[in-house]
Formats: sequence, C-alpha cells, structure tokens
Amino acid sequence: MSGLEMRISVVEYVGELSTFFGRSVRKRLIAILSGTLVAMLIAFLVSRMLPTTYTATADVRLARVDGADLMTPQATATHMNLRAFLIRALDAPGLAEGRADRGRGLIPDSFYARLGTSSSLTLIATAASEQQARNALEAAVRQLNQDQEKLRDPLLSELNGQLTLANTNIASLMRIRESLATTDSITPSASGDSVALAFRRVWLLDLMAKNEEKLAAATVEQRALTARIGLTKTYPASLSDDVVIVQVSPQPLRHAIFAGAIALLAMVLYAMIRMPGPARAD
Repeated sequence: MSGLEMRISVVEYVGELSTFFGRSVRKRLIAILSGTLVAMLIAFLVSRMLPTTYTATADVRLARVDGADLMTPQATATHMNLRAFLIRALDAPGLAEGRADRGRGLIPDSFYARLGTSSSLTLIATAASEQQARNALEAAVRQLNQDQEKLRDPLLSELNGQLTLANTNIASLMRIRESLATTDSITPSASGDSVALAFRRVWLLDLMAKNEEKLAAATVEQRALTARIGLTKTYPASLSDDVVIVQVSPQPLRHAIFAGAIALLAMVLYAMIRMPGPARAD
C-alpha cells in the first residue's frame, strides 16, 4: 500500500470515528448532561458534609553550635518523622489536653518533615483548626530542641569554659599592666646607679610591651570565642514566622468538578457502547 493510500485510510478512519462519536453523543445528550449534573450535585453535597481540616506548612531553621549543624538535615528529618518523636511533642504541657480530639488524631498521620535548604527543613501538619495546626509545628520544634540538648550542652560547656579562661587571662594581664604602669616601677623613688636605673627602665618597658602583646592576643581570642557562641553562629532550632495555613477540606467545588469530569467521561463511553443498531448501520 502506497503512502498516499495510507494517509487516505487514516483520514477516512478519523472521519468515521468522529461521525460515530457525534451520533452517539447526540442520541443520549440529555442523559449525558443529566448524569453529569447529578454526579456533580451529589459530590458537592457530600463534600460539604466533610469535617473542616487545615494544613500548616512552615520552614524551620536547624540548630547550630559554633557555625556547624548540630545534626545534619537528613538526620534531623528522619528523627522528626519518627512517630515516637511526635507523640512526645504532642504530650508536652499545653498540648496534652483533648487526647480524643479529632484534630489531634489527624496530626500524627499527617505530620511530615522534608528537606528544605542546606540549613532548614519544611514541616507539614494537618489539624481541625488553623491554631491547632500551627501549635503542632511549634510543639515539634520545641521537642526537637529538647532532644538536642544532650548534644548541644557539652559543646556549649566547652566553649563557655574556654571563654572563662580567656576572661581570667585578660583580667590577670590587666593587673600586670596596672602594676607595670605605676610611677615607682618605671622611676623608683630610691636613688641609685644611673646605669642600673636605665637598664631597669628598659627591662620594664620590654615587660610592658610583651604584656601588651599578650593582652592583645587574649582580647582577640576572647572576641573570637564570643562570636563562636554568639547568636549568628550558635542558636537553637526555630520555626519561621511565615507559616502558610490552607483549608484542605471541605472543597465542594473542586470535588464537584472532579466528579463531573469522571461522570461525563463514563456517560460518553456508555453512549458509544450502547449505540443503537440503526445508528451503527448508518
């Protein structure tokens, strides 16, 4: 068969199929429209009867100590997705009330922590009210900080110990500076050999210079330690202020449109299958 004949056959087939489809739909147009509208109405009414639920989504900044992650994002997400973790979070004071509440029952099954950026996670929770969904995310972050205390406390204790030693060293060097800066140290009141006095002054000035160098180095170390435990490098996990809360049910209009599309497709297929004999013959 030549290419031209094949193209003609395809065109004829498509034309006949279109004609058959048009005849099938025209024969049962009222039934198709009626069935579609009825399905949409039923879906709309049933959807309106569903309980209201809300989903909250927010980013959480992961905890750091000395500029390094306390736990990797992957490990943190795995830890937060454990059901035992969420049960501890929901049993915290202020959230333990209403254990049989429907919204509380939604949270364990809907809560999920997924990877966000290199230093954050995205938390998702569904509950019966906007406030309950927000509270669930906040409780999860509080529980995360409590679980990470055993990791954070030793690191902070070590840094604070180093800072205490640095402060003690600076205080000692400051006392030495004050002692060397007195008039009697540089120019003794007792008279003596001028050469010895000159050597003494040189020696004292050298001591003062070395003490100032040590003091400057200790000050730099103190500032570095202070920065390492400062708010820019050391902080607990925190929930973003931008919490997005959307109503996920009921959504009667969306459900009605979805049901109508399925019903329309089903009715059209039924009309084509049940095409009357005379119409097929035509």
